[in-house]
Amino acid sequence: MFGPIREFALQAATGETIHPRDLWGKYVLLGSGGEATPALARALDGLVPRLAPLDAVAVVVASDPVPVLAELTAREGWKVLLLSDPEGVWGQTCRAGELILLDRVGIVRWRGHDPAEAIAALADLRSAEGGVNPFLRARRAYRALAPDPIPHEALTRLVEAAHLAPSCFNNQPWRFVIAEGEALERVRAALSRGNYWAKRAPAILALASHRDLDCKLSDGRDYFLFGCGMATGLLMIQATQMGLIAHPIAGYDPLAVKEALGIPNEYVLITLIVVGRPGEVRTLSDKHRAIELGPRERKPLSAVLAWNKFGDLSQTEDI
Repeated sequence: MFGPIREFALQAATGETIHPRDLWGKYVLLGSGGEATPALARALDGLVPRLAPLDAVAVVVASDPVPVLAELTAREGWKVLLLSDPEGVWGQTCRAGELILLDRVGIVRWRGHDPAEAIAALADLRSAEGGVNPFLRARRAYRALAPDPIPHEALTRLVEAAHLAPSCFNNQPWRFVIAEGEALERVRAALSRGNYWAKRAPAILALASHRDLDCKLSDGRDYFLFGCGMATGLLMIQATQMGLIAHPIAGYDPLAVKEALGIPNEYVLITLIVVGRPGEVRTLSDKHRAIELGPRERKPLSAVLAWNKFGDLSQTEDI
């Protein structure tokens, strides 16, 4: 299993109660000792000098009561954190003798039995922190789409990812409509000529909202647009991870799309998100084909980032 670690509340050898959240911020190499706790704790303690430079700690879950673990820790001088689990709750997650590697927010990123493999996996994760998330690097506004249908569960997963976005006071102002079939044909008819390529998409998501669904601040800011933008960003990253293209567009007749999808007039139709699998570039115009196959173009970082004062770009280095 790879994903968030299950919740637990176990007492440490120090007597304090530890929850998964208490371990956040560092990588964690966590093992289940069972009856072999001393041997496993001794092995992981020997790895501490290698774990520390990688900003990681070692934790062992044992079946022994807290006093026994406290005595072991004091006698052996171990630096590993020992957690007491006499009722075997942790055994539902990690078998005796097994190791799991947690990232900085408690996500299981590796499991196995070889400490050397665990260290290698940890080193890879730590190294990846030196760059931008690879899914962000991979995401592009591709236009070449295959018309193959996208399963409903996959489309639902995209919206589920969007729905995890932060919002002002957790108001969650986004409202999505997924257009397929006849509804999709009506949406396609409302697209601008420049978005001809989007008519090959098997699904188009409409994102609408209303200023009353989110915070309205004293300086005239309506926060719903920002919240919906963040939701769209998460949706696009989820799509990239799933091997899909999610391309937001602004070129369409908003009144026609609202009528086609039954969106109330008082709502703002913020964007349409074109979703599909990668397709053949021959379906694109010469202009779009060149963009599709060409290098990714972004403004230099110095054009968008200032330090301490708006427009002060002197301290910004392009990357």
